[in-house]
Amino acid sequence: MTGEAGGEVGFIGLGRMGAPMARNVAAAGFSLVLRDESAEVEERLAAETGGRVARTPADLAGCGVVVTMLPTSAIVAKALLEWEGGVPQHLPAGAVVVDMSSSVPQETVALGARLAEHGVALVDAPVSGGVPGAVAGTLSIMMGADDPAAAECAQPVVDAMSARTHRTGGLGTGHAVKALNNFVAASTFVACGEALVAAERFGLDPAVLVDVLNTSTGRSFVSSEVLGEHVVGGRYASGFSLPLMTKDVGIAVDLLRGTATAAGAGERVYGALHDALEHLGDVDHTRAVQYWSSVGRP
Repeated sequence: MTGEAGGEVGFIGLGRMGAPMARNVAAAGFSLVLRDESAEVEERLAAETGGRVARTPADLAGCGVVVTMLPTSAIVAKALLEWEGGVPQHLPAGAVVVDMSSSVPQETVALGARLAEHGVALVDAPVSGGVPGAVAGTLSIMMGADDPAAAECAQPVVDAMSARTHRTGGLGTGHAVKALNNFVAASTFVACGEALVAAERFGLDPAVLVDVLNTSTGRSFVSSEVLGEHVVGGRYASGFSLPLMTKDVGIAVDLLRGTATAAGAGERVYGALHDALEHLGDVDHTRAVQYWSSVGRP
């Protein structure tokens, strides 16, 4: 069973990332079978892409590849194993589930074992690039798989959504790399937030600080793509929520601790984000700087 254009691909999770990713899969020539908690979203995207809605798990029976793009590991497991008795037993022999969510690596390994009981392989393939990358089909993919054949089966579907795929190793390594990448990005964001607050309080123009960062050694994705437009410019619409950033850093901190690695930086970054999250709730992560400014510290 291979993921070839013209075949049916299941897509579970049609949110801000999932919907544009699914559109790109359809544009590459695959027929979509769609599932989301919102019936309105399912119907609209099915009409737009020429796909169909999965009313029951049995509607996925023709799918050699099923993609999940959901908020957490627990939701992924529930969507696959608890929906009307479960999805795996309805999938064809050799089918592959591709979890593109930001999941917990250890829980990914456990889910892989559950799916294997039904002859279904799991590949973890989380993404980087945000909503713009999802829309453009230029996401960076970190793919982990115990079975090389399963990764090859998933690759044509993944290629429809991405500009590059990094094969990271066995099952769970993709989710581990994603968490560590987002930890590094979040660390930079917290540091930039502190710098902006200090600059303003010292009487500096924050826009000048951003210009200096972007032409000096402090340059990063955060300084070049986030600070100017979304924080200093006041858009606060990066497309990456504060709850998701906090969750990803929490996964990374658990990974650091679980590998007996010093986690001081991770714990501090997680604490800063969690503190902001408790006060702001579900907002774009860039608004955390507003909160940190109000209390004087990230």
